[in-house]
Amino acid sequence: MLDYRILSINPGTGKASEKTLRNVSGAVEAGLTIHEEEASWDYPPLSRHNPLFIGIGPFAGGPLFGTHRVIAVFRSPISYGIHISAMGGAAYAFMRTGLHGITVVGSSSEPAIIQVFGGPSGLEVNVEYLEWKKLEEIYRSKPGGTRSLHKYIAKQLGEKAVKYKPRILLVGPGALATRFGGLFSWVPDSSGGPGHVVDSASRGGAGSVLAQGHGVVAIVVGGVGRPPNPVGRELVELTSRLLGGNFYKVLEKATVKYRYDSKLGTGGTFGVNYVHYRELVPALAYNTIYYSPGVRLALHEKIMRSFWKPFQEWVFLSGTGKYWRTCGEPCSVVCKKLWRGVKIDYEPAHAMGPMIGVITLEDSARLVEKLDDYGLDAIEAGHMVAWLFDAMNKGILEPDEIGLSTKPVFDPVTLDEAASHGNALLASKIIDMVASRKGEHTSLIALEGLREAARILDELYETRVSKTGWSFKDLLVYAGFGKSGYFTPNYYWSPGVIAPLYVQGRYWTNYSPSYTDPEDYAVHSYNRAIAELAIDNAGICRFHRKWAERILDELYKELYGLDEGIYERAKKTYRRIALYQLRAGAEPQPWESRKTMDIVATMAAEIKVPGWEGIVGNYEAIRDWWIRFYSKIKELVGG
Repeated sequence: MLDYRILSINPGTGKASEKTLRNVSGAVEAGLTIHEEEASWDYPPLSRHNPLFIGIGPFAGGPLFGTHRVIAVFRSPISYGIHISAMGGAAYAFMRTGLHGITVVGSSSEPAIIQVFGGPSGLEVNVEYLEWKKLEEIYRSKPGGTRSLHKYIAKQLGEKAVKYKPRILLVGPGALATRFGGLFSWVPDSSGGPGHVVDSASRGGAGSVLAQGHGVVAIVVGGVGRPPNPVGRELVELTSRLLGGNFYKVLEKATVKYRYDSKLGTGGTFGVNYVHYRELVPALAYNTIYYSPGVRLALHEKIMRSFWKPFQEWVFLSGTGKYWRTCGEPCSVVCKKLWRGVKIDYEPAHAMGPMIGVITLEDSARLVEKLDDYGLDAIEAGHMVAWLFDAMNKGILEPDEIGLSTKPVFDPVTLDEAASHGNALLASKIIDMVASRKGEHTSLIALEGLREAARILDELYETRVSKTGWSFKDLLVYAGFGKSGYFTPNYYWSPGVIAPLYVQGRYWTNYSPSYTDPEDYAVHSYNRAIAELAIDNAGICRFHRKWAERILDELYKELYGLDEGIYERAKKTYRRIALYQLRAGAEPQPWESRKTMDIVATMAAEIKVPGWEGIVGNYEAIRDWWIRFYSKIKELVGG
């Protein structure tokens, strides 16, 4: 197995030290081990005692496409438990440090920039500091936020930027103000500045941990060193043999959705999802789960006409491949699709699109850019804006109470392009206020997160809640963890995205629009969690999972002598994660929100599952589904 080489850096002292973890299979295992050693469950998530670990998998440095993701492991200020997030492409620079991982411990009182380069004579490690006033000045300068910080750092690096070809992992101003700041990295352009493609490890608040817990605003990695596990052309030959066919041909077939699907005439997550899921794509704060199929289809037609079609015409009909890019590593999938210079993926665009009543792509793209510059998790931001919009429409919140002049249009029948533009302006104002911590309610959200904010607002507006029959809690869609932790789901109408699993907010679940008995659903979700964990642990892009999952066991066995089996090992890792969540007080909690439970019930009704016809509105039966699902998960994990 691997000897996993890790550099630990204290930004407060500027000191760094190396350690080696023995018998480690990848980044998730390594990060989890560090948190167990530090007993980070004993400390608040936004504490200097919550290590932020970033690492790469054992196949980085080789010729296999899709094996160069950076994995972040940290205690989340959202769920309050251990969380794993991933960033595409950045390991292509990280691997040249010669390290497997970096851990940030301790804290700096001034904004710190960590630099780690694999130099000709070994590691070069520096910690440089900014004044707070200077950081604010950088964030306010054009092009703004994370892009401005990248531009500043690249300029300061000078010749090092040319010599070491680094990736800059950084935070935006939103990470300093909220709990849901992510780690962002712009793929450099030819001058070293921020290009059009940005990737992020943004789910769970890793950027907030780095900024607020450790006083670090950027980590720069690169170098001229050898990858820690150099593998050559023989890896492609091995992979082809294990796959039973030419690796590149198998890969092309396995990743067709993310490049271009000729059967659908489109590609990428944005292009495919609206064609594939159609009216089952949730929109308008998940209120579409209550609509008839006819209303959902009418809304879907508006989305396709004003939202999807402009993307399709620009990205696919203007010249094949002209606006296709990678995440920064050489990869034939070129999954990043640019629309008028903005990277458009399903989750962020949908968060700032149909989920909040925006069906004009231009408006959605500008909002996505704003979130990228603030360094905020777009999925969380989408839930936040949609929840506040819904609360205004349900009559439990007035626009002026969150700094707005009017209510959004949230009626699927009257929603048109003009209304969409108005909704986008309102959303932009909310994001600005949350990211700058202005306004009473928006500051509450930034400081406490959505679940706790909902509880406090229910107390504050008790009379309105009683009058309307809707509470702030009931309008919020989330899976609860412990007393205050939660995770808002990825945008799928599926019980799996809010089911009681030990890690949510990722694809470690069955997220298909389906429904079965809870025990069966638990088995499917657990099996997907184990497979996705193994892929993340290996630092492999999940867009490559169809080929990688088939041979991952054999790759580990032949390259690193792992006879145990990587999926069996992943089950043990998932059990360790479950134990961590228990120690951290972040165990999955029974559903509290009416809309969350309605997602489960309406899916059962939608696909007419025998035996579950009467579950809609039967909250006792829905909670029983939760109990049975979680009981099965605990059994699968080992009690």
